Amino acid sequence: MSYPPIIVIAGPTATGKTKLAQKLAKEFNGYIINADSRQVYKELNIGTAKPTQEEIELSNVEHYLFGHVSIKEEYNLYRYQKEVKDILKNNNQKTAFLVGGTGLYIDSVVYNYHLKENQKDVSNLQNLSIKKLQKIIGDNLNKLNESDRNNPHRLIRFIQKGEQHLERGEELKHLYLIYYDDFGNIEENIRRRVKEMFEKGLLEENEKLKEYNLNGTIGYQEFEDYFKGKIDLDGVEHNIYTNTRKYAKRQITWFKRNENAIWVKNYKTAKKNVKNFCNLRC
Repeated sequence: MSYPPIIVIAGPTATGKTKLAQKLAKEFNGYIINADSRQVYKELNIGTAKPTQEEIELSNVEHYLFGHVSIKEEYNLYRYQKEVKDILKNNNQKTAFLVGGTGLYIDSVVYNYHLKENQKDVSNLQNLSIKKLQKIIGDNLNKLNESDRNNPHRLIRFIQKGEQHLERGEELKHLYLIYYDDFGNIEENIRRRVKEMFEKGLLEENEKLKEYNLNGTIGYQEFEDYFKGKIDLDGVEHNIYTNTRKYAKRQITWFKRNENAIWVKNYKTAKKNVKNFCNLRC
């Protein structure tokens, strides 16, 4: 099956990937497909920084796979890949922009991984801390050297090899852009974003979701101790900031392994790369 070319806008959290992609998609007659493993869930809005319906409408660009499943449903990498391919087949007259920070989701599409419907899903590993990754590995941690035991990318790869062999298929035509400038800016953006989340009702959102096990989901897992009376809201805010900062570092580590990716710092550079790619492939 032949698929139209894809433009990837990847990168760590809190860089403004979605806004950049919206601007580019409008410029180049495109549409956006979500590549954030948490933003697929309809109940997770504020804590995932999912674009609101108003923001989507104002962008005047079609958006796909944002909030289209419930956290009550089973959702995995196989289903995500299939849904993206269906969208690509039905929109071959426009340019697809695959946007998000979940590297495994993105790679499953552009590198056309051979997946099975009943494979155990490991797509959420990128969201987990080193301690939680080590816990998943368990006794097998002794098989790794000391350096690898504390390297999130190595831990994730070790788990993946044990749970599912991600064999690549025929690579889709794509441009892989990583939107990133300075980590200091990201830290400031994260701090500001977390404060804005509380102003928009993050506490209330979490109160509605208390019955669900959202451990491992930043923006939600931190409220567990609050609801148990162990910490106050300032503590929750601090923990969300700290965990998001660590997550951003893990994302950067993941994307650095992609030697063919192009790192861009602003819209001007991104637009130039997209224009060149579209002149050749789109």
